[in-house]
Amino acid sequence: MEAGAALCPQCGALQPFDPSLSLFAILGLAEGFVIDPAALRSAALERLRAVHPDRFAQADGRTQRQSLEWTTRLNEAQAVLGDPLRRGDYLFSRHFGQSALGEEMGSLRDPEVLMRQMERREALEEAAAVRDQAALERLRAEAHAEEKQIEEQLAASFTAPEAGRIAPLLQEWQYLRKFLAEIDQYEERWDFA
Repeated sequence: MEAGAALCPQCGALQPFDPSLSLFAILGLAEGFVIDPAALRSAALERLRAVHPDRFAQADGRTQRQSLEWTTRLNEAQAVLGDPLRRGDYLFSRHFGQSALGEEMGSLRDPEVLMRQMERREALEEAAAVRDQAALERLRAEAHAEEKQIEEQLAASFTAPEAGRIAPLLQEWQYLRKFLAEIDQYEERWDFA
């Protein structure tokens, strides 16, 4: 039976979930940072259809619980692997035994990156103070462009993983995500003011 297969290929019976499976194995995908989004969606939908609780509504309680467990784990795998930042941190934890974004790794230390973050935050506060929508859009576009660069650097970095190279990229990306969320919050406040 294929690793991560929810159904027995011979009899079609739902198999117990194996907690040792990686999120990649749960979806039947090769482990790596670069994932084709269409392949991810397709794998998730195919497997979710096979284990959906409605298919096992008349089954015994154990099988219903297994169906629910598979569905939960498949949804989790799709959510984590579908988000490049979360996927990167998941891969980091698989390689190095801890999250790059957790407290044990510390926070962003690169002075150049920290300075950029401070300047970006000041620019956001200035734009917000005068409700400069064009400035917010410019800041958003710059942050998205930086996210794209980080994603490309991570794709290259995961081919020969080194914690010292990958963790700062993931941490910087997390800062960018928070920054983009702040832009959204300002715009939401303006919509209601």
